[in-house]
Amino acid sequence: MHRGSAEAMDRSKDPKPATTIPAARKVSSRLLPPRDLLAKVALELFIVFVGVSAAFAVDNYRDTRAQNERRRAVYLALDRELTQMAETHGPRFQREMTRELNVWDTAISRGQNPSPPTFRLPGAERPPTGAWDAAVVTGSIQLIDPELFYELARFYNRADSAGMLYQRYSESAQTHIRPYLGDGAKVFWGPDGKPRPEVRVTIQRLRDFRQRQGELDREAYQLRAKLRRTAPR
Repeated sequence: MHRGSAEAMDRSKDPKPATTIPAARKVSSRLLPPRDLLAKVALELFIVFVGVSAAFAVDNYRDTRAQNERRRAVYLALDRELTQMAETHGPRFQREMTRELNVWDTAISRGQNPSPPTFRLPGAERPPTGAWDAAVVTGSIQLIDPELFYELARFYNRADSAGMLYQRYSESAQTHIRPYLGDGAKVFWGPDGKPRPEVRVTIQRLRDFRQRQGELDREAYQLRAKLRRTAPR
């Protein structure tokens, strides 16, 4: 009797494996979030990702649009500057220099002693290079076609050279010709009946500038055509 009671009591103290397994599953299920919560978090992350991507896309679009506007502005400014050399100011100055030099040469060929040419560029004493200089300083010149950039750089270097030729002529004319125009043509001629040396030098400098300026006019016309072919639409 006592032995059976003791055995019953021992069995009552034994662990019951069948009841511990469901308990473990119940605890683990509490640690895992429900599926609808995971879906909500994933949706929110996706919305954030889409929003950030859209913001970057808008910024890139704005940057591209601003860059294209800058590019068009550079092309337009250079087009106008080249047009001045190719069609307006350049040809007009060329005609005036040619006219004055022809008057001088014709008079000499007839045995006359005329006053020398007095050509002067109105305003600046150099070909127009403002658009090019501004584009280089601001870095906007990098927006144009690379091959065209090389040709434009070479052209504007020649324009600077032409400006130096004109300044040499202008300084000589300001020193040896213009101050004496009121004294009559005879002051420009020597006792041997030939133009004074300083007068011959001044006129030769005018011829040199006219030649270089004429070359610039023709080159500006060709460059403008290339500029328009590569200009953004």
